[in-house]
Amino acid sequence: QLIAAIRKAPGSSVHISIPCTAWCLRQHQNVAMHGPEFAKKLEAQRAASRLMLKHSLEAAEVALSLGGHVSFEWPRHNSGWLLPELVAFIAQHGLIEGLVDGCACGMTNAKGKPILKRWRFVCSSPRLATTLGALRCQHAASFKHGELTGGADTAKSAYYTDSLCRSIL
Repeated sequence: QLIAAIRKAPGSSVHISIPCTAWCLRQHQNVAMHGPEFAKKLEAQRAASRLMLKHSLEAAEVALSLGGHVSFEWPRHNSGWLLPELVAFIAQHGLIEGLVDGCACGMTNAKGKPILKRWRFVCSSPRLATTLGALRCQHAASFKHGELTGGADTAKSAYYTDSLCRSIL
């Protein structure tokens, strides 16, 4: 359905943000702590993630072929960035990196303290990459950012702030 919608609106921009949990660096620790049963479940999650990525990149290819733009986002230090199919897509299309710090676009924890959550976007649009790249932490080096303490706090950080959404649009 998405590809059909893109074909009906040549020049459309597509933003991709699929779940990143399967590729979180903490998963290495989780496998060590929880053993083979956890590792088996993680592999299933990673297979599902790769399938989502495959379909997302298919839609992105159509958008690019029709004169549109694409952007893709995951946390900056997510191991999913090393997936060969994503690396190849980025290289093939010369996507440009825009690094974003959550505190620069109003992201806070449950206590209202700015958090540094670090995103990496890759974009076909130089304008979007530049706009996003300007959203970097402006706090003094001595500033202590808030922390995500798990539960609802961490889940809340999986969403974009209104400020970040406006920057993307």
